[in-house]
Amino acid sequence: MSKTISPNRSELLKLKTRVKTASKGHSLLKKKRDGLVMDFFKLLENAKDLRKDMISTYIKAEDSLKKTRILSYDLELKLYSKTTKGRNLIDFQSKNIMGLSVPQIKSEFKKRDLIQRQRTIYSSQTMDDTIKKYESLVEQIIIVAEIETAMIRLLSEIEKTKRRVNGLEFNIIPELKKAESFVKLSLEEQERDNTIRLKKIKAKLDKAQA
Repeated sequence: MSKTISPNRSELLKLKTRVKTASKGHSLLKKKRDGLVMDFFKLLENAKDLRKDMISTYIKAEDSLKKTRILSYDLELKLYSKTTKGRNLIDFQSKNIMGLSVPQIKSEFKKRDLIQRQRTIYSSQTMDDTIKKYESLVEQIIIVAEIETAMIRLLSEIEKTKRRVNGLEFNIIPELKKAESFVKLSLEEQERDNTIRLKKIKAKLDKAQA
């Protein structure tokens, strides 16, 4: 260490400033990490409920489709599916969570017109119920996709922030403090040597004058 650091007051001042800056950065990163973790667990709880609802909707949609197939011919289903079509317009945007940009999916679902469906010769109540359930399922899938993608981004940012916090806490700050301590001790030793030297010089002068 003595080979790389010059033990002088200017160097000591620089080291003190760097320790202060690193400590402040460490504190801010810890707050960011803790905030990200809190946001992640909030999303996790929400995601559990949303995925549970989505699975429930999927099961209901599948059951409804089975009933429709029992009550209708496959040819009727194919013809009916071609007579009216819905479409889903998806717009990918972003929102900010603790300085992290996460995806936000804006979905505008253009559903089939129920009145138009009921006018077709292939329409039935079970078909309409099945279509409604699958349209609802698509909307739920989009919501779950958004929140789970945000969770993946948050996890990645948490890991990155955690590595930076640990790097400062266990490597950079201890090394800086060690260097600061070395310079302090070196300056104190120089001051003691100078004091002893001055005393010797004074003693020689006093002896010469006597």
